[in-house]
Amino acid sequence: MFCHGTQVLIYTGKSTYNSEPDKVEKGKTVQIVERLVEPYRDSFRTIYVDRFYTSVDLMKALSKMNLFITGTLMQNRIPKEIRLLKTSPEYRQMKRGDARKAKLIYKIDNKQLEAGIVGWRDRKIVYCLSNDTNNCEFDQCTRRSADGLIRIPRPLSISEYNKYMGGVDLADMRRLHCSSTIMGQNRWWLKLFFYLLDVGTSNSLILHNEHRKKNTRGRPYIPMNIVSFKMKLVEGLIGKKIDDLYESADKEKEEQHMLVHVVGTTRFRCAYCSLMFGKSTRTRWKCVGCGVPLCSMGNGKVTSDCFAMAHESEDIKKMVCNQYLLMQRKDRRENKDG
Repeated sequence: MFCHGTQVLIYTGKSTYNSEPDKVEKGKTVQIVERLVEPYRDSFRTIYVDRFYTSVDLMKALSKMNLFITGTLMQNRIPKEIRLLKTSPEYRQMKRGDARKAKLIYKIDNKQLEAGIVGWRDRKIVYCLSNDTNNCEFDQCTRRSADGLIRIPRPLSISEYNKYMGGVDLADMRRLHCSSTIMGQNRWWLKLFFYLLDVGTSNSLILHNEHRKKNTRGRPYIPMNIVSFKMKLVEGLIGKKIDDLYESADKEKEEQHMLVHVVGTTRFRCAYCSLMFGKSTRTRWKCVGCGVPLCSMGNGKVTSDCFAMAHESEDIKKMVCNQYLLMQRKDRRENKDG
């Protein structure tokens, strides 16, 4: 699925793209952007796109629609004559903040137009294509280094790209930080549902923080993060706090450990008596949670409450369960030998 503002284009196969004969030769990414920006045709706006879509072919297509483009560019989409390889000596000599500029000339309807491509060295080299912003102009940006904060020059086209695409990148990072995922999302409609759910939740968090910020009356306000917001949202929908859900689940788990009468005349050896006293006390009662035969005071002639003592701690309970497994193995060996 690809989005641009209020425009949404869901991939549904080959029919998603234009099928006109004169557009068949265009790349899929070009056709996607063309359809999404159709409402802005002849508006002379600048379209900011990321490296997945940016290409010279897209720039030509948007120029025919009287639209401009600024976007980061993949290295394999850069013309060979101005491409800068990482193994080249020129790349190795570039320092942080250095840039290499090139002019790109292309024709649209017999008109000769110009665009600029700039390769800027940050931690790694970043390429930017623009026919709207002057790549020869620079501003400055702040970066962290071993010596602390430093100021380095930055091409204006990349500055403009960060300004208008930063919100999109931030929204994607916030959505992926706490995304809603379940098993079976290979079905397209589930992916679409949870994508829209995450986007809606992320947008709601922005509105929530803005509302709280305006109503603080000058007091400091710490914005809520996406994880805390989703927890509060779940609590509001179910009408309970998350901690209460865990407590109720623990209570249900504890209630499972209770004695039940075993139907029939067969009596089993108490695992606790066998473990602690080495006795073979017989009982018709089992713990429904552990599945282990245990004596209980008041049942038959038993004077000790083995059920209660076996559940005094997790360690004792594990020892009793292991003893019962050993008793079962011993019984199976004896039956096999007999």
